[in-house]
Amino acid sequence: MLENKSSESTIHVDGKYKSSKRCSEVIKDLGSIFNLDKNSEKKIHGAEGAATFGCLAMAVSGFVILAAGVAWADDMDSGVFAKLGFIVFFIGLVVFLISNFRIRIISQDEFADYRYKVARELIPLLDIDIDSRADIDINLNLKEFPIKNPLGKNRKQKTKTPKGEKQLKTTQESILILAGRFKDGTRFNYEITEHVMSYGEWFYYRAISGKTKTKLRARKRTRWIGRLRLRYKDKRYDTSSISIPDLESFAQMPEGTRLKKVKTRGSELTMVSSTDTYKEKKKLKQVSDIDFAWKSMKKHEQIKTLSSMSGMMFLSLYQALHSCSVKN
Repeated sequence: MLENKSSESTIHVDGKYKSSKRCSEVIKDLGSIFNLDKNSEKKIHGAEGAATFGCLAMAVSGFVILAAGVAWADDMDSGVFAKLGFIVFFIGLVVFLISNFRIRIISQDEFADYRYKVARELIPLLDIDIDSRADIDINLNLKEFPIKNPLGKNRKQKTKTPKGEKQLKTTQESILILAGRFKDGTRFNYEITEHVMSYGEWFYYRAISGKTKTKLRARKRTRWIGRLRLRYKDKRYDTSSISIPDLESFAQMPEGTRLKKVKTRGSELTMVSSTDTYKEKKKLKQVSDIDFAWKSMKKHEQIKTLSSMSGMMFLSLYQALHSCSVKN
């Protein structure tokens, strides 16, 4: 069996990276994940090229066999061409099957960039204020592990006019969870949750030619919510001297994101922010697989605001904390 035996492939388990290490070690692991992903993309590209070659070989051999059959019908000697056609077809089939098998194996180490990019860019910034002897806890989903949102509407139903099907699905997934402690003793917990609402429908319609055909329409709405909580020592900070509007004034959210709320409770400060909703849609003909249409929508993976939103949340809330009076 073909396997990816690179030591980097052991960093994650079934698309999940979880560890409790020094920041420098986590940063090194994230660099290895980046290399693993990019190497896998190159290998997949090569395997896809080989699969295409296999398809072409089978197509060409089909023409050769067909030509040999026509020649045989005309009492012409076509045995050599027929044998050659079958050999080429067999080679193309083997190459195609092996290539697709390799793609399935290699794709286990291929991830959407944004899932690890935010941690790879955020943790080095946090490392400056974290004790070199302290560990940072990280849970990172490199693959998709969505769960249905119990508060959302999820349904699947057949339609009669026109005849077809409709689906609505709302999911959420914690793609990144970080926990650690700064040098001043302040503990932090940060989480990014991905919220997705997907809708799709397919139906039969009669074309101008009079034939019955299928049309599919699908759309996806994706947004990310960041939640940061700081738990500080009462001996160092006193947030009773600062109001919620004053806390909100420290928020400097980048373009494409917005502050949802800031609150204080006891010895805790919490900030919640959200990205703008990323909208995608797709129309397909002669297709009725709504799940396939949803999975093919990958433009949201190009999002570039998660890292800047995360960094500014830490900076803004930590500045707000430091502005509080210190108990003497």
